[in-house]
Amino acid sequence: MAKHLIANGHQLHVHNRTREKARVLVEQGAVWHDTPESAAAAGDAVITMLGMPADVDQVYFGQEGVGGILAAAKPGSLFIDMTTSSPNLAERISQAAEERGMESLDAPVSGGDVGARNASLVVMVGGRQEAFNRGVPLLNRLGKSITLLGPAGSGQRCKLVNQIAVAVGMVAWCEALAVAKTAGLDPSVAQGVISGGAAGSWALSNLAPRALREDFKPGFLVRHLVKDIQLAQEEADRHGVRLPGLEVAGKLYDSLKKTGFGENGTQVLFHSYGTNRVANY
Repeated sequence: MAKHLIANGHQLHVHNRTREKARVLVEQGAVWHDTPESAAAAGDAVITMLGMPADVDQVYFGQEGVGGILAAAKPGSLFIDMTTSSPNLAERISQAAEERGMESLDAPVSGGDVGARNASLVVMVGGRQEAFNRGVPLLNRLGKSITLLGPAGSGQRCKLVNQIAVAVGMVAWCEALAVAKTAGLDPSVAQGVISGGAAGSWALSNLAPRALREDFKPGFLVRHLVKDIQLAQEEADRHGVRLPGLEVAGKLYDSLKKTGFGENGTQVLFHSYGTNRVANY
């Protein structure tokens, strides 16, 4: 995603917890900063994409609420948080930014590593229309679908809706191909056939072939999906909606995380159908 911004002529100031991961960006012209605060102070727009809501809270508000990029950035800055995070945290960031004469958007994405490489991500945005208008030229460099869904927190809520469909859908295709395999069909052929019909989905087309090759390298980490399922469940509980499908997916992925698969891609779920882990979640 950062490479797309550089390729389109933007001067990029970067920070990452592991400096080596930013090396290729620096080689392409990005300016390295030792802290997120230093990077934020150098730009007019600040884009964050982190792991967990706690990471977002610390980066924006600082350790124990002291410092952070909100305090370091210059007045008028636009913040775009693309982490899948808490809607309530997005609302807090928006309020704090407004109090400092700044603007913010919550803008989580869907499309995985393929969408990031191809600049074809779906971007779900929450925030004020004026901030959205400012952010669209940048977001258009990263995605093919950029939608403002409402005030702060709305982008995060839509992403949690997306993750409910993703998590339950992962269980569906894993179970379908597990039956195909045990029934004596070539699961790769079956996958190709059903992908073109009513069962088709992005995950069935993109992740199932990886799983069938036993390629479990992450496009999206198991531990991150566990986090997203928890956030989605909290949002559903808040509104009194029971989600039995998500509950099953949550137990399956939580079991994977606890048994050492947290750093694998979410398609590793298929591997568990060849073991006793599914029966014992």
